[in-house]
Amino acid sequence: MTAFTHKQLWESVADQLREEILDGRLPAGSRLVETELADRFGVSRGPVRDALTELARSGLAIDLPRRGTFVSSLTERDLEEVYVLRRAIEEAAVRLAIERATDEDIAGLFEILEEVEAAYERGDLAAAWETDMAFHRAYCRISGNGRLLELFDHLGPQTVLLMRTALGSHASLGWTPPVEYHRHIATSIARRDVAGATEAVGVHYQYTQDRLFGLEPDGGTEAADTAGAADMADPADPADPADPADPADPADLAAG
Repeated sequence: MTAFTHKQLWESVADQLREEILDGRLPAGSRLVETELADRFGVSRGPVRDALTELARSGLAIDLPRRGTFVSSLTERDLEEVYVLRRAIEEAAVRLAIERATDEDIAGLFEILEEVEAAYERGDLAAAWETDMAFHRAYCRISGNGRLLELFDHLGPQTVLLMRTALGSHASLGWTPPVEYHRHIATSIARRDVAGATEAVGVHYQYTQDRLFGLEPDGGTEAADTAGAADMADPADPADPADPADPADPADLAAG
């Protein structure tokens, strides 16, 4: 039995169940029974009911009348819809982030990017997805738009659940994303390149959509080709991007 303190009880129960859903311990279709969960967590049914309501609100659970509450079984259509929304949100986010980002913010982006790459390199897909989401969330946070960040946070857990569900029938979702897709986003933000950052987000989501439908990425997208070696910014010094007056000079950015 897990006992909770400090946070409101329903929040603690919701956090634990969310973690178990996203890491696969509670697979899609699992029934979430109030009485069983109340006994397990050592709480009354009230906090459990509130936790299940929150999970349903965020799309991780579904409440079926007269049948109960279940972990959501999301479809490819759901995943496609989520990605359409995330692309729109993140294209807006990078434009705002470029206006607001400090050197510290940009350094933080590259630090998270290193964690993403390290997780993929060691084959830890769960950690890779978690840090990947943290990277995207970082520039949504930097945007300074609270409602935009709230929308991202609503879609984020659904994305992870959808990816985990789809992975069973789409091995292509386990491909390691090429470094340049994420690095082009971060480098464009560091350069204050609005057009480049917006294009980079679009290219990233096109790549992800290709993975969803099992299409072999060609690795030669226009954004990646035009960025070239300059996209491989040195994460050790992300706060010193290329001189905005001379953004085409790749010598200002070391190869990653």
